[in-house]
Amino acid sequence: MDIISKFGERLGDFLFENEWTAEDLSKKIGSSKTRVYEWLSGKSKNTPTLTNLLKLANLFNCSLGYLIGIEDNNIEPSKRVRPAFSCWFRFVVKEKGFTLYSLGKKTNITTNHFYKWINGQREPSLDSLLRISEALDCSLDYLVGRE
Repeated sequence: MDIISKFGERLGDFLFENEWTAEDLSKKIGSSKTRVYEWLSGKSKNTPTLTNLLKLANLFNCSLGYLIGIEDNNIEPSKRVRPAFSCWFRFVVKEKGFTLYSLGKKTNITTNHFYKWINGQREPSLDSLLRISEALDCSLDYLVGRE
């Protein structure tokens, strides 16, 4: 089962547990009902943005790894104030002993993407976040400043 399918399944479980509809969820996170249905289908190529992933994880009080189905146990994220991804990303890369160039080589993500994230011009995709967390050997939550 791929990540998109796992995410759709986990999201459906959360809706069921909370007795919410896709429309309820779309209103709570400020996304379109159509987008929520796409995520629930597990077939959409449109994965949630980092902003929406964080909104969902905060709403359901779960880790990003649990939300997308790559972790079986939910480890509640830290309640501390999350730093802006643009600042935290640069810190984590340096802390893990990488340069943006060496991380790009390891993940096959162009440094141009990194600079757009650092400058707040774009958000990383879920696929990019997964590749980076694997390369840096850290959780998604740590990568985005939630633990």
